Amino acid sequence: MAGLRKDLDESQVEAVLDKYTVGKVAFTLAGYKAIVPDLTKAEEETILTNLKLAREQAVDFKSIKQISAIFEIYKSKCEQYLNANGRNWRQMYKAYTDIIIAKKKAGQNQVQ
Repeated sequence: MAGLRKDLDESQVEAVLDKYTVGKVAFTLAGYKAIVPDLTKAEEETILTNLKLAREQAVDFKSIKQISAIFEIYKSKCEQYLNANGRNWRQMYKAYTDIIIAKKKAGQNQVQ
């Protein structure tokens, strides 16, 4: 990381890290926003910080499976953070998946 930061500015470092981790920070943050549409600015900043830490740690690994495992650790931290701040992650996630399942069923009924 020091070598990257020595030769590149911060936006270039971010681009390299995003490319290496196949855009997992933006993708995962979008997922959190979909599951918790009323995320506060502080919650979003904390989640983004955790995801960027995951991305930085993930560059030490070569396979996408290993990279994903690092992100899982930090996603757990994000979910624990939300729970500790008055949210119920399991309940929010279940509500979100119930909506997705209902939309899929509605779409299948229209096709038939």
